[in-house]
Amino acid sequence: MACGYQFQGPPGVNEPNLVVPSETIAYFGPEGSFTHMVAQRRYSGRHLIPFKTIPELFEYLDATPDAKGVVPIENSSGGAIMPTIDGLIEREERIFIEEELSLDVKLALLGRKDRQFEVVYSHFAPLQHCEKWLKRHYPHAVALNAPSTSAAAQFAQQEENAAAIGPLQSAELHGLDVLYYPIEERVENVTQFFVLSQSHRAAPNSSKSSYIVALPNVAGSLFGFLGPFKDAAINLTRIQSRPIIGHPNSHLFFIEIEGVETEPRVIHAIEAARKGGARVSSLGSYPVMPRYPSDG
Repeated sequence: MACGYQFQGPPGVNEPNLVVPSETIAYFGPEGSFTHMVAQRRYSGRHLIPFKTIPELFEYLDATPDAKGVVPIENSSGGAIMPTIDGLIEREERIFIEEELSLDVKLALLGRKDRQFEVVYSHFAPLQHCEKWLKRHYPHAVALNAPSTSAAAQFAQQEENAAAIGPLQSAELHGLDVLYYPIEERVENVTQFFVLSQSHRAAPNSSKSSYIVALPNVAGSLFGFLGPFKDAAINLTRIQSRPIIGHPNSHLFFIEIEGVETEPRVIHAIEAARKGGARVSSLGSYPVMPRYPSDG
């Protein structure tokens, strides 16, 4: 990308003797990103620190037992956030899910009223949500991926011929004008987030659970795994396969269910799946918190 933007993570994160305040909340993306917005609303008054990539945030959680991390898991327009799923799989039984948060996303086109733009930056999920709108209104503009919506706003601030799609709040933060708001308001656009930590303690109001599953590489293994959940009337709300590095044609699955891992029906379904040859590791049971508005 034609810009000099370099987002720096919190200073000293890799220093072995770093002293970190208790209950630190790490989040993906620089200030002004949607993840930052959610972290601020959920953890008002806590110490928040940004990370430029999801893998770096996971490394920080590895080294900081008292910290929590807020990361996106899925956008209704852009789909699953694979670095989050991969980070959970790589840290099987070491990092757990504490809560699911969500944000009703409203997007703005940001730029300079006195400038024409040739490129539009944003994170991949907003670009997918706004793809048809951009083709209708700005057919000659080139859409380019940015690491986050906040980074996109910085690119638009620094480049003469650029605009960005992101939160309304990014306009004031980065000295940009609001060229259009809201984009595609009639199309629901929700991003879900996980709060992660090293703690495996389910809150009393938990309603979902997630697992990492490895299945035998034989015909019908996935069908056999799903059967016990159907028999127990347990709804699977998310199932995502990921390849196992170094093992061609072999996959792990990240699954999410409606139910708590201490419920008898869930226990029986997991036990039945294990008897069928599945290896199942818990990522915890957790509550689903009320959705936040992005413009509230």
